[in-house]
Amino acid sequence: MAIDGFISSAVIDQLSNVLVSLSPEERKKEVDRVKAVYAFEVSNAKGKKHYFVVDLKQAGKVTDAATEEEAAKDQPKPDISIAVNDETLLKIADGKTTAAGEFMSGKVKIKGNMMLGMKLEPLLKRFKKLAESLPAPAPAASSSSAASSTQDIVVKGYQGSLVIAQILKAFSADDAKRETALKKTNAIFQIDLVGPDGTKSWVLNLKPGAGATDVVLPGTAAQNKKTAGVTLILKDSDFVDLASGKLTGQGAFMGGKLKSKGNIMLALKLESVLKAAKGSGAKL
Repeated sequence: MAIDGFISSAVIDQLSNVLVSLSPEERKKEVDRVKAVYAFEVSNAKGKKHYFVVDLKQAGKVTDAATEEEAAKDQPKPDISIAVNDETLLKIADGKTTAAGEFMSGKVKIKGNMMLGMKLEPLLKRFKKLAESLPAPAPAASSSSAASSTQDIVVKGYQGSLVIAQILKAFSADDAKRETALKKTNAIFQIDLVGPDGTKSWVLNLKPGAGATDVVLPGTAAQNKKTAGVTLILKDSDFVDLASGKLTGQGAFMGGKLKSKGNIMLALKLESVLKAAKGSGAKL
């Protein structure tokens, strides 16, 4: 359910994955615990909107659509409707701000049961923990010919892996657009994210000719028989901030949050890659 151009959709996707993974009995327990329907209107940096309905009152499922009417079709009436921008929702999910604080600042608009709005952070936090308890994805393939999916890319406990999964979706959607973007980027990145279980690595194979199945690969460049032009090393949380625009590549590098090995000029292209994955229209 990760939506191109909406980085916070990975948060809703995580919630959806948890609900799908639960047994009917476990799902009913979650429904009985929450007993509410949340509707989200999310606006991205380009002013586009996407709609999500999280039904934790009846069916225990998540639906989404480009219009509010389509998202709400055949769904129970929302107990609360939340209008929020992409970056703010991601910050709330990461615990870097609160729905109450952003409501007071005007960045979050709420209709319906206000008390449910105050329960949003605990709800997202609990589902994040549930997501981390899901089976880990398969280990990295030893060959560059192995196909990648978002399930291969996402690593529990690493929010940055959701960003990388978004990159995979963005570069896999259209062969012609992908090849045009790859010609402009023409580089292989190794991303090393430092998180709760040490350092995890991914390869962004952004050279002309890369296919939808190997444009993003789990593991190191060596494991995937690639030669990275640059290896970027940073904390998982800093990578998420970089993707959301809270942190710039130059600021991260100058502040010691971003370390690199290889061609430093290629490191400066990382933000453009992230912007492309968000659908911001920025040129690579």
